[in-house]
Amino acid sequence: MIPEPDESAGTPPLPRMISSIVGRTFSSLEHPGFRRFIIGQAISLSGTWLQLAAVRWLVYDMSRRESDLGVLDVASLLPGLVVGLLAGAIADRVTPRKMIILMECTQMGLALSLGLLVQMGWAGFWQMAAILALARICVTFELPSRQVFFYELVGPEILPNAIALNSGLFNATRVIGPALAGVCLARLGAAGCFFLNGVSFLAAIYAVASIQLERPKRAEPHASFTAREVLAGLRYLNEDRRLRAVFLLVSFFGIVGMGYDAMIPAYTRVAIGSDVSGYSILLACSGVGATLGAIFVASLPRQRRRDHWAPIGMLIFAFSLRGAAFIPGWDSSLALQFWAAAACLLGAGFGAVVFYASCQTIVQLNSPEHLRGRIMGIWMIAFSGSVSLGSLWTGKAAEVFGLVPVLAATAMLCGAAGVLVMVTGALAPREKPAGLPEAFLDSSPARQRGDHLEIRQEHRQDNQQHDRADDQHQ
Repeated sequence: MIPEPDESAGTPPLPRMISSIVGRTFSSLEHPGFRRFIIGQAISLSGTWLQLAAVRWLVYDMSRRESDLGVLDVASLLPGLVVGLLAGAIADRVTPRKMIILMECTQMGLALSLGLLVQMGWAGFWQMAAILALARICVTFELPSRQVFFYELVGPEILPNAIALNSGLFNATRVIGPALAGVCLARLGAAGCFFLNGVSFLAAIYAVASIQLERPKRAEPHASFTAREVLAGLRYLNEDRRLRAVFLLVSFFGIVGMGYDAMIPAYTRVAIGSDVSGYSILLACSGVGATLGAIFVASLPRQRRRDHWAPIGMLIFAFSLRGAAFIPGWDSSLALQFWAAAACLLGAGFGAVVFYASCQTIVQLNSPEHLRGRIMGIWMIAFSGSVSLGSLWTGKAAEVFGLVPVLAATAMLCGAAGVLVMVTGALAPREKPAGLPEAFLDSSPARQRGDHLEIRQEHRQDNQQHDRADDQHQ
């Protein structure tokens, strides 16, 4: 039998390698539903970043206090701590698409309300903080359902790539949103920014509503919505040491390192001596770095272990943030300081996304199907709570010790943590729990029948499937 000729045999090695990398990087975009989802999110998230940049600038321009920026971030993130567990449990019980659309519609209403308040001159600091808090509650209920929807949309095989590209989209809009904010604040005012954000939600709502999925069969939830069922994700993390280590590291990084993001307005004015245009450029550079980091993670082969890249991302972040803290002391022109600061924030964004995307991939691929929503609800608590606390203490510390020394200290702490994780192998694959405790089984009908053996066998099979997925993807 004559073998068929290899069409790629005549292709030069370098173009063939580039083609392979590009195809691997954007492989999840071959899914039509995912493409539609990405387009809708791109428009909506651009509006979200536009609003956040406008609110931060408006608040700092009103008070000129770094602590107000920290309080604003607490208001916009901390409510996730209150409702995160409940949101995750609901995500395991409802149709994800319906929850996403409901929360997107509510956020649209809040954005339009904020624009109206600012236009009428009725928006003070606490009114803006309250609307951001309500919007955060909506996001906290939406995101666990979005993660479940995400998994059902693309499947486990291309999930790591889809997570990285979604992270890239999220951070690419950090470039578009602040760039729009700089233009819109000057031409349309803050109210115009908020109205544009409200309209942008229509794209995401249409995209999700147009995607029809057959939801996989799952065990029926318990008839009563008990606290034990809500807390099942926490009990699972107590058994899985690897996932517990990931969540502890994400919380540490958010508290210690990510407060820098809320301080960019103060860093722009105080340390660099620039205005709203410079603020937009620095935010955009941070977003460019984050986008490049997400694309880098998406280009990694499926078998490449993500536990190695999480601490590497922390080290890149720490090195870049330390550079940003060092720049204001340079004896050089303001223009050189500005562009050096932009380069450092680009590196910080790159490192942060490499860290978060790697950690989220580990969590998604190692979460049991029936607990995925609850575990992603805990992810929202770890992320939102840690970042909001980091913003709060960073703002307070910057008022007492100065912004530049605080940034330098946070950089050194994150760098030390990254080295420690690499040396100890804290995120390396571990043996799965042999079986879930009986407390995890309350949401299953078999629990009500007393048929514990059947459920334990199902969970053993689930663990074996995740072991094989871990071997393939790590």
